[in-house]
Amino acid sequence: MPNGMRVRLAIPVASVAFAWGTSSFAQNEVDTIMNVIQLGDLVVRAQGSGFNVEGFVQQVMDDTTFQHAFQNTRFHPHSVRSVLRVRNKDERETASLFRQGRLLREGLTARIALDSVSEQGRLRDGRGDMRYLTAEMYDDVFFPKGAWPASNRIAQRQQEIDRSSRFEKYRSELKKFMFNPGQEIASVPMIGDKLALFDQRMMPFYDYRIDQGFRGGRSCWVFSAVAKDTMDGDPADEDDTVIKRMFTWFDQNDMQVLAREYRIAHASLILDFDISIAVENSLVNGDLVPVKVNYDGVWDIPFKKREIVRFFLEYTDWQVP
Repeated sequence: MPNGMRVRLAIPVASVAFAWGTSSFAQNEVDTIMNVIQLGDLVVRAQGSGFNVEGFVQQVMDDTTFQHAFQNTRFHPHSVRSVLRVRNKDERETASLFRQGRLLREGLTARIALDSVSEQGRLRDGRGDMRYLTAEMYDDVFFPKGAWPASNRIAQRQQEIDRSSRFEKYRSELKKFMFNPGQEIASVPMIGDKLALFDQRMMPFYDYRIDQGFRGGRSCWVFSAVAKDTMDGDPADEDDTVIKRMFTWFDQNDMQVLAREYRIAHASLILDFDISIAVENSLVNGDLVPVKVNYDGVWDIPFKKREIVRFFLEYTDWQVP
């Protein structure tokens, strides 16, 4: 596990109850991963106090709380501060964009009011459009223009890919990378099925583990999936996996995702990317909301310049009734 993630707990382990709806993953996927998953010592002890490992694994697979937290950025009033930076291959900054603003609720609609904006470098072309698809995606996903119907409802767990244009397809694929890691994206050539982290075909390539830990001062179950370094004694083939690692912290009290960190990477003539994402959530009056989002990515698309973009968002002053 990454530095600082492995901890010792000196507190009693509470019993955990699970209520299931319609499962998105078949029982055979759960049965298969149960045969290979590793359990930390404290998790083994927790089983004696009522912790249902199989139920937890199903919760990991069917979770929608991570999506719900993002939906709240379009629903509850809050403040947001963000910086995006573009670098060249020599790691020299070539453009940046700073924003600070607020989400306002006006009846049944919501909108973002920007209080401060600072832009430097060659971020836009002569028409005023973003030069970088990653920056355009960031702009559209996190700072939508105009007003929209305020809602934090999740219509469906599986996010659909919008193919109406190259940008819409790219944007929806990146959103799926960010908010539904582990789901297959069939529209991405050669790698779409490799994103299906819980598919039986992909399980041999990963070490799955459940540990205990803390996040934001709260006791958590930590689920991790890390691509294996070796297979049958030989070095693992980098092409076998796209999700290189994923760690998710689930609040032990209500199973909501308090944090997620992951890296996805792939290299080929058609598609070349290496993206790391970290998201921290917090409970405000019982509703899960993001407090920090960090993105660090290299994205190389045919007929486009290689994009090295980093951005972070910080959400504060949440007003949750």
